[in-house]
Amino acid sequence: MNKVLEKPVKIEEPLSKHDLNVKKIVVAVDLSAHSEKTVTYAIGFARSFGASLTLAHVYAPEPITEFTTQEVHERFEEERRETEEKLQALVDKTRGTYPDCDMEFRIGDPAEQVTLLALDTKADLIITASHHPGFLGRLFGLDQAPRILHRARCPVLVYHEEEAQA
Repeated sequence: MNKVLEKPVKIEEPLSKHDLNVKKIVVAVDLSAHSEKTVTYAIGFARSFGASLTLAHVYAPEPITEFTTQEVHERFEEERRETEEKLQALVDKTRGTYPDCDMEFRIGDPAEQVTLLALDTKADLIITASHHPGFLGRLFGLDQAPRILHRARCPVLVYHEEEAQA
């Protein structure tokens, strides 16, 4: 008869928050209502690790060429300023709940700039939202989360808001 010899399996302790060492978190926001919920989620995550938050928004304007009119330049500058003010308002609101929060406003490709920011600040984690889960959203590049996932050199947590039940 064959007898199966079983070796005792040593069960390792799960990682604790101290083992993960998350001290800097970059939170990519597009300033939508969904990104505000992502920030709320990130606050809870940061609080559990004692980590700092950097709320990052990347303004992606239409390309400006030498043929762009002065009016277009002025409209770009106005939109940029308004967007930066919205980010500042979100940071101010966040600091009311979680004071260890900064902001970073950049111009360019969102996925590229968020991952560069994480690299520049030596972030331990990027938290971003995904809110274009459909085929067309992915096809037209509306959802930056997959692009951030592929470029990042640190872990990325993608927050999906639960949809309301009808």
